[in-house]
Amino acid sequence: MKNTLLILFIIPTYLFSQTNIKKVFLEKDSPLSEKSITVISTDSTGLNWIGTLEGLICYNGQRWVNLNTENSKLPSNKILCIEIHGNTKYIGTSEGLLIIKNNDWEVFTTTNCNLPSNKIRKIKINKGVVWIATSAGLAKYKSDKNDFEVCLSKIKNTIFDDDFISLNIDNNEIVWLGTNNGLYSFKESIWRVFTTKNSQLPNNKIWNIVVDGNDNKWIATKNGLTVITNEGWQLFDKKNSPLRSNRINSIICDDYDRIWVSTEKGVISYDGDKWERKKTKIWKKEVITNLFIDAFDNKWICTLNDIVLFNAEGIEFKNNITTENSFTVSR
Repeated sequence: MKNTLLILFIIPTYLFSQTNIKKVFLEKDSPLSEKSITVISTDSTGLNWIGTLEGLICYNGQRWVNLNTENSKLPSNKILCIEIHGNTKYIGTSEGLLIIKNNDWEVFTTTNCNLPSNKIRKIKINKGVVWIATSAGLAKYKSDKNDFEVCLSKIKNTIFDDDFISLNIDNNEIVWLGTNNGLYSFKESIWRVFTTKNSQLPNNKIWNIVVDGNDNKWIATKNGLTVITNEGWQLFDKKNSPLRSNRINSIICDDYDRIWVSTEKGVISYDGDKWERKKTKIWKKEVITNLFIDAFDNKWICTLNDIVLFNAEGIEFKNNITTENSFTVSR
């Protein structure tokens, strides 16, 4: 018999914005301060699903709910990625994939489906196709059969490295995948690998990939930021940009198609014409570990000590009525 728990966020429906452009989450007012955030994704009701290495946290702007392997069907507390499409949540963990569809929780692992690995690193949905980057290859979810097809891996394609740590898809439906040994492109069984030897990549460790509104591919590496455009490749580093470090932690694209880049020494943004250094730090010697963005254009800046929310238009959240902003947890 399946045990379930109904969680309600009892707050009237409204969109609220704080006049402050910054908000700091400390240990006393949130469960985030000592947790390593890995991903943030917002559902259609305005609920933020926050993945950490210690479990899953849901936040609607005022209330926090913690989910873990003890009070839910999460296969692992190490949440590596979350992708939301309509009423379906795809949650990748270190021990399998959890799909939540209309409050029905189902776990997929290598023992009950054709996933190439239980370590689900990244998920992207493009034109209804769910692409899944794992530590042993790229897979595609076939919803009609409720199973998976391996599309690119060492076994199937004899590629050098199939431990994919980053993933995105451009406007031409080309799948871009990052590894610690180079960048892969893939479409219709045709793949290509880019490294420092055959491209302008500054480093083979590809930690993040973002595609902007102009179909430019922004590649975060251990030694600089590369953008692939229709005109070619361009490198940004400390020499030709406001970057204070070439070690790129993360990249995001905001509602205005600006690119935000974080390193441990700060955050900068690019509007297509010029770079701008952002004054987001609370403490002078603050070390930034990661950067995320939610559906309200709030930037979540993670540091070693706290979480800083930044939004030049004011921090914003949406609180919904209980029927829309509730969900059932399967245990």
